[in-house]
Amino acid sequence: MLKNYLKTLFRNFVRNKVFTLINIFGLTLGITCSLIMFLIVKQEVSFNRYHANLDHIYRIGHIDIENGREYTGGGIPLVMPASVKEEIVGIKEVTLISHERYGLISVNRANGDVSHYEEDPELVYVEPNFFDVFTWPTLEGTVGGNTLEQPNVVALTKKLADKYFPGQSAVGQTIRLDKSTDLKVVAVLEDAPANSDFPFGIFISMETKKRRNPNEFNRWGSISSDNVAFVLLEDHVSPEQIEAQFPDFTEKHWNKETRETRTFVLSSLKDYHFDERFNTFSQRTAPKSMLIAYVIIGAFLIVTACVNFINMSTAMSVKRGKEVGVRKVLGGSRKSLVLRFLGETFAITLLALLLSTAITERLLPLVIEDFIGIEVPFNPIKEPIILGYLLATLLTVSLLAGLYPALVLSGTRPILALKGSMIHNKGGLFFRRFLVFFQFLICQLLIFGTVVALMQINFFMSVDMGYDKEWILNIGLARKDKQALDLWDSEIQNIPGVKSHSFNFTPPFSGSVSATDVYVYANDSAVDRFTTHVKMADDRYLETYGLKLLAGKWLNDSDTVNQFVVNETFLKEVGLEPEEAIFKTIEIWDKRAPIVGVVKDYHTGRLDSAIEPVAMFNDRRNYRNLGVRVTAANASDVVNSLKNIWYQINEEYEFNYRYVDQHIVEYYEFERKMSQMLTVFAFIAIFIGCLGLYGLVSFMANQKAKEIGIRKVLGASVQHIVGRFSLEFVVLVGLAFLVATPFAYWFMNNWLQNYEYSISIGPLIFVVSLVTSVVIAMVTTGYRSLRAATTNPVQSLRDE
Repeated sequence: MLKNYLKTLFRNFVRNKVFTLINIFGLTLGITCSLIMFLIVKQEVSFNRYHANLDHIYRIGHIDIENGREYTGGGIPLVMPASVKEEIVGIKEVTLISHERYGLISVNRANGDVSHYEEDPELVYVEPNFFDVFTWPTLEGTVGGNTLEQPNVVALTKKLADKYFPGQSAVGQTIRLDKSTDLKVVAVLEDAPANSDFPFGIFISMETKKRRNPNEFNRWGSISSDNVAFVLLEDHVSPEQIEAQFPDFTEKHWNKETRETRTFVLSSLKDYHFDERFNTFSQRTAPKSMLIAYVIIGAFLIVTACVNFINMSTAMSVKRGKEVGVRKVLGGSRKSLVLRFLGETFAITLLALLLSTAITERLLPLVIEDFIGIEVPFNPIKEPIILGYLLATLLTVSLLAGLYPALVLSGTRPILALKGSMIHNKGGLFFRRFLVFFQFLICQLLIFGTVVALMQINFFMSVDMGYDKEWILNIGLARKDKQALDLWDSEIQNIPGVKSHSFNFTPPFSGSVSATDVYVYANDSAVDRFTTHVKMADDRYLETYGLKLLAGKWLNDSDTVNQFVVNETFLKEVGLEPEEAIFKTIEIWDKRAPIVGVVKDYHTGRLDSAIEPVAMFNDRRNYRNLGVRVTAANASDVVNSLKNIWYQINEEYEFNYRYVDQHIVEYYEFERKMSQMLTVFAFIAIFIGCLGLYGLVSFMANQKAKEIGIRKVLGASVQHIVGRFSLEFVVLVGLAFLVATPFAYWFMNNWLQNYEYSISIGPLIFVVSLVTSVVIAMVTTGYRSLRAATTNPVQSLRDE
């Protein structure tokens, strides 16, 4: 019996190989996309779940409300954690993590020192209780007791321990940080797992940082996003109970203005990977809205593939009519026929699933992981949840795709089936039209979203940022001492093609934000206070980056803070015009000096945030970036010359640079990848939809073969017949557009609301979406309609 069934199955596949291949290909595409979406969502959801104290760990964040706008941040003053532990009831532990963006690690070996330049996020300063709060297994040595309470001690992950001390134990060895601080290795830890937002490798005792920079641990007003605190709550203590104590805590440590604008909140470690309000140490978040979109897109594509299968199978119904009639005449029951046709669908789905599994296994390491920026494991044998998903997909798709064709084919009366007029059910034709409508509804949603996302990305790249973006490169300074800066200054002026250069804390656009309180004075009394971004810059910053001066003058050449330049938004906070602000006195970091200039507002960050108040001033001690404006013709030669100067000053550090426009592009990596993803999925949905549309056209061509023949005999032209066919599908696409547009507009408009500066969804976007769909439908139906219209009517009428 089974052998006979398999033999019949194989013969049907071979006899209808084109339709079989189309069905397999469509299902493979849909299942592959669905499987990839499932694996991505599964991996994103698993982030940080390995910590034993997961349910009780919370991050301290703050929300500032100024002028009706809400600002969120995850940074805290370095002095704050100790006070939180002492004054807030219900907290078991408070641990501070201070992140360093880069460091030079030198290792003494018998054949000479070996240096390794480590960039973020490898290097952090931690307190001893870090390992009581977070789960981080120790392989060798110890981090318990008072080990990390001492200065100049460090723990390394296994990867870095093997890198620094190959073939030997790292415990007890010494590494040197930035050629100035010797650190004794006290432990070797497991490497951070792939699904961790704490990709640290070098854990330096916090006491080391306190000894190096004691003043930083005494400032309540200064907040950096690199300094983050986590709390471990007592059992049965809720985060709401802790948050209720923060107003009194704020009143004790901050002034009246801060108390009125700032609220401290707790964010669960379970949401750390998804919380868009606060950044993560891995520099990436996966918003839950994005994961929901992945799930919806994956479901849409697999449903679209099933719809395509249904249309293609019913298109074949006329050809298989006589087979059904013969089986029924010979005693075949409807149940046996349903099972037979469902078995065929199961076989096709199984083959598609196997192909999808193989394709997914190849795509993940080659394309997907690099695209989304995380490792996505795929091992169905070892992970029951993946195997369960594959089995569930196999059964669900087999039923979704196969049940309706099986019921249609098995329910036909034998006399009609043997006459070749198998389907005359108008309800069935309506249902198939609805399926095509539904497919193009999905296509319209994806096309509309793709067009909006691409236009927004183009807006990001073309908007006036308030400074020049072209042919300006930034170099992070490894050495920032006066001798190094003077050498840069003298050498760089001799390079042909350099228009200007500037030493600064950060360029105008930067992911590193430094904010603090500013006091505005009148008659020696502070009359206003608010939070401002600060940027330390030299006398050439304006020229190098092309900022626009509105009033006064730019900063002079000075090593210390003796004057300020502010932006327009800064003045809006105090209600001053640019000319009125000149010579007004302000105070930042206990440094009081006059405002000497006002610049036009410029974007210091992404366009999803409003422009912030900015104060700029000289402070050589905080210069850590070199900006160089170059001529386009000499750019490559300038880079080589800068590289030579770099290695004169920094022998061990690697030379890295980044153009301003490239930096901006990188900051919109998420949006760029989202638009690419939408484009790919829209293309796949359109392709699968075209297969379904082709199936419906084929079905109608088979059903109306005699009608077409009669029309041709009576003189109807090919153009007339093709037009009648195509018009119906254009109407279906138009209806899909009318239904899809409100949903697409609502969704994408909400997405655009995340950006302070964005495009508006105008008529052009609607026109592009509609025309794209109509053209696709016309091309798809045109070929099959033309074939039906040009068929010799003798072939369709000769049995009448």
